[in-house]
Amino acid sequence: MQELNTKQQKKNNLSKQEVIFKGFNKKILPLLQKAADITLKHEKIKQCQISFTMISDQDIKKMNRKYRKVNRITDVISFLVSKELFMGDIYISTNRPKQNAKKYGFTHEQELCYLIIHGILHLEGYTDYDVENKSLMFSKQDKIFKCLFS
Repeated sequence: MQELNTKQQKKNNLSKQEVIFKGFNKKILPLLQKAADITLKHEKIKQCQISFTMISDQDIKKMNRKYRKVNRITDVISFLVSKELFMGDIYISTNRPKQNAKKYGFTHEQELCYLIIHGILHLEGYTDYDVENKSLMFSKQDKIFKCLFS
């Protein structure tokens, strides 16, 4: 019986998803969790450990400069910690989502969901640094976003 329990525990661990949100409004956490869940399901990711953290524009600019050698504020920056376990840290600017929401005609909550999707796709290896890859990434991102809000 112990062997069966151990096998079941290993099986359960293989499909464990842990998503943590820090610094977000508690009222919108269920929606943000849903955005992460739909993205992970769409991308067939069964095991992960991802943290999302809201940080100031100043801090995200420092990270962008230090790790990407780009001296500007960005809306989201992702760091893959372990490819095998799909572990990563995703940082989102506190002010950019508000600005982007106005610019693109979304609510603040919708824009945060869009950035949740965007951040997870970056962890997967998608990039938006050139036209071809950006087109591929945004096409996938838009498809997932429509699943969330339709």
